[in-house]
Amino acid sequence: MSEWSCRLQTISMGQTVSASERLELMDSLSKREDQARLLAATSAHSGDWLHALPLSGCGLRLDDRAVHIAAGLRLGANICKPHQCPCGATVDAEGPHGLSCKGGSSRSARHHSFNDIVWRAMSKADIPAVKEASGLLTTDGKRPDGVTLIPWKDGRCVIWYVTVTDTMAQSYLPVTFQTSGPPYSAPDRECITKVYKNSH
Repeated sequence: MSEWSCRLQTISMGQTVSASERLELMDSLSKREDQARLLAATSAHSGDWLHALPLSGCGLRLDDRAVHIAAGLRLGANICKPHQCPCGATVDAEGPHGLSCKGGSSRSARHHSFNDIVWRAMSKADIPAVKEASGLLTTDGKRPDGVTLIPWKDGRCVIWYVTVTDTMAQSYLPVTFQTSGPPYSAPDRECITKVYKNSH
């Protein structure tokens, strides 16, 4: 494990970091992936998952393998052997490619899981809604992930999109190695703005 990984491990365990320490560590990193990882690991609430109660009924219990992978991705540790992904990409030992691989099933599973959480939250609030309604397209040709069945404001229903971002995805690295927070690209921001305007 590299020196910065050891320092990041110390940071990840909950110690506060001064702005000067963070800047010094950022300057010592040459790879954009490492810079993005540091910004993500030191951003507010990034370690909150470590404090979640391991309740199986709520889907909050992680098995040993999941904890191993989550901690490894967070610290930049080697979690797999380098190999060629069926999609054609080269997977390095740190293994972040699996989170954003277009050929993998995990992207779709994560998306549907988060969409289900939004839909269940609507149901708990007694707001009738439907997931992935057929025949409903926005002006950009995308189908919303859900829509309320009753008008929200000015006779318009609320539509929602679920976007699961990945700090280490190659498409997001130009943003995430410079700033922490949601790595929305310009098209994502335009989409969010359109949804906001259409929902109000």
